[in-house]
Amino acid sequence: MSAVKNLQWKRALSTLRFSHEELEYAKEVSRQAATEFEAYYRRFCAERNVDISNLEKQNKQRLDDYYVKEISPEQVEATIASGSIGDSSITLYQNNQQEDEEYQMTADEIAIHDSFSKLFKKLALKLHPDRINKHLEEDEKELRAKRFKEANEAFEKKRYFSLLDIAEKYGVSTPRNYKQQTRWMKREAERIQQLIFKERNTYNYGFAEAETEEEKELLMRKFIFQLFRINI
Repeated sequence: MSAVKNLQWKRALSTLRFSHEELEYAKEVSRQAATEFEAYYRRFCAERNVDISNLEKQNKQRLDDYYVKEISPEQVEATIASGSIGDSSITLYQNNQQEDEEYQMTADEIAIHDSFSKLFKKLALKLHPDRINKHLEEDEKELRAKRFKEANEAFEKKRYFSLLDIAEKYGVSTPRNYKQQTRWMKREAERIQQLIFKERNTYNYGFAEAETEEEKELLMRKFIFQLFRINI
């Protein structure tokens, strides 16, 4: 591999790794903020005599629909400010029709999956509890068993960079199809960025980012309008 191609591969690898970290961060922020968001929402409605239970009954079909499909931006842009902020389990304002289409793997994806499948099998020969050298120290056996679980999870989630890290630690040769890896990693990073964007456009994440009471109240008004089509 030429010096330039090597730099491109390392850059794509670094970008993909960082994208995964950002996605995990966004998910954790949303998860941590969920309870506080719910409590604020209940308090906000109670202070304004908004009967949540009654509204939920009256809008049951609408709420059910939000969990299975998305509404178009045109339905809300005329009434509330733009910016797709929705409950973490209700993603609104995004038109992801392509998600409904049957997904087909590209040639690169098939090749990459096959390459890292072989790498995972090579790692399993060193790390699987049934294949670990019996003469190793107990601490080392436990560490390798832990690494095997990490490798298995990484393979299932297509976090192939983690497989590369583990392979380096144990002197296992890695796939050499660098051009395909670079192309795949760039596309995968773009896909992860879309997931990050979606996660950041949830109410939970938006609530965590809100710095003032005014911002939180505006968030609640948007949320209530989206769910029940009423202005508070």
